[in-house]
Amino acid sequence: MIKIFPQGLLDTNTYIVWQEQSSECMIVDCGVSPRVIMPFIEKMALTVKYVVLTHGHFDHAEYVEEYEAAFEGAKIICHENELCVLGDMEANLSVWGKRPRPYSCRYETVKEGDILTLGNPKSGRECLFFEILHTPGHTPGCICLYDEANKIMFTGDTLFKRSYGRTDFKYGDTAALFSSLQRLLQMDSDITFYPGHYDCSTIGEETLF
Repeated sequence: MIKIFPQGLLDTNTYIVWQEQSSECMIVDCGVSPRVIMPFIEKMALTVKYVVLTHGHFDHAEYVEEYEAAFEGAKIICHENELCVLGDMEANLSVWGKRPRPYSCRYETVKEGDILTLGNPKSGRECLFFEILHTPGHTPGCICLYDEANKIMFTGDTLFKRSYGRTDFKYGDTAALFSSLQRLLQMDSDITFYPGHYDCSTIGEETLF
């Protein structure tokens, strides 16, 4: 199950994804204050297992410290190559906002091929498994989260509906981004992806664009 909060900084999408039987959930990106999503978390009686940053730009990470405080015990996840962005006020673009600063949390880093699991595999109930896809270019540690069984993917600012991420910020790499896009667009056409901004789409729709 997926709930979208699209009213974040620069219209950034914050997602809540949960496994119904266990009520475990992950939050993808921190573009809205935890005060915005807390009523939904409480209403649905969800337990936040992960707070995942698809990358470290301020419109996706602005509230990460507040999320860490609000959801005690949740793992704050980012790619190992993204720490240089999160810790640099110029690179994380927080100089554009009202609170320029490095984003300091107890991050647990991931890499290509790691799996985030919602639900207890030992329970015999269906779990959700999200594979980490390292898709650098927009930033060096951009990631996508892919659930192969349900054909859904969270693409952050790597791939949008009819567009893709910029590379003119610090640590941006146009060649790396185009390589990442080529990889994503060669995946199954029926994958529905949920980007960091704008509406969802499918891989098949984007290959026709």
